[in-house]
Amino acid sequence: MRKWNRWLSATAMTAALVAATALPALAEPPQHSAALPLTSFSDIAVAPAQGHVFVSSRFDHAVAVTDLSGNLVTKLTNLPGATGLALSPDGGTVFVALSQDGAIAALDALTLIERARYPVGEVCPSDLAITNNRLYFSYGCSTWEGGIGRVGLNGEEPRTDLAAGHYSPRQLASSPARPGLLAAGQPGLSPAALQVLREAGHGLVVQATRDAGGNLSDVEFSTDGTQVHVASGAPYHIQSYTSDTLAVRGSYNTGHYPVAVATSADTGALAAGTSNTTSVRIYQAGSLTEFRPYEVPDPYSAGLAWGPGGSSVYAVGGKWAQSTVLHVLQA
Repeated sequence: MRKWNRWLSATAMTAALVAATALPALAEPPQHSAALPLTSFSDIAVAPAQGHVFVSSRFDHAVAVTDLSGNLVTKLTNLPGATGLALSPDGGTVFVALSQDGAIAALDALTLIERARYPVGEVCPSDLAITNNRLYFSYGCSTWEGGIGRVGLNGEEPRTDLAAGHYSPRQLASSPARPGLLAAGQPGLSPAALQVLREAGHGLVVQATRDAGGNLSDVEFSTDGTQVHVASGAPYHIQSYTSDTLAVRGSYNTGHYPVAVATSADTGALAAGTSNTTSVRIYQAGSLTEFRPYEVPDPYSAGLAWGPGGSSVYAVGGKWAQSTVLHVLQA
């Protein structure tokens, strides 16, 4: 955002007042959209300091990169089955799960050059999450072959036995405010299993587990790490649970079929996506009452991310048209 000089001379102030009187103020549009060169969507991540938004597509084997205004910068290819995305704690690296290459790629978030590719075995890695500087991935090529593994970024051998026997790759979430914890939600089942996993030694143990509605699509920690938010097709709201025991904490009345949830690291505000006409809703920090709605046609599951300062939300739509449209919403 442009910063203006706080002090104006009397002449400049007079000119500004005259101009303001002569012409009506033009408000910034609340949202704008840009089509991306992708036919499907897998995940979205924002690197604020580097000024880039990353959108992956498993079927296009690619990641589209835009600036923070949604303008296309480039399309990164040679990323077989690009699915989950995760930003390193220092913001300098974007990790991409390559579900059809048995690996996870590390991209420089500024130069967009691939720094490394970490093999994890032919397990079809999917979603990603980072906690305590460790990169975790969910995986699964076939039904009931899902699990959770970890990449050895410091030379440690990758592991794929930290959790096993899942129906399919789980949706993962982590929070800097709760190091050592992972939230893992099971898509594709009704009721859907939700777990909080805790690092213990070289592995993971289950801290809490519960059913979390049907057709789970997305999981997210609150900004302070005290809650886990879940978007499931039913019930018709974003359900919030305590991150310690998964006790019910509250709910955001979003309307039918929630498919995405994201929280702002800067403001604590929550964005919820639903597959109905008014499909993205903003809730201010600490409030369960809708603050502002937007229309985003055909939103994708887990297709929300916040921009820097909590000033904007990125929402990916176009699911039923087999296209990918990035909507930049002024929050």
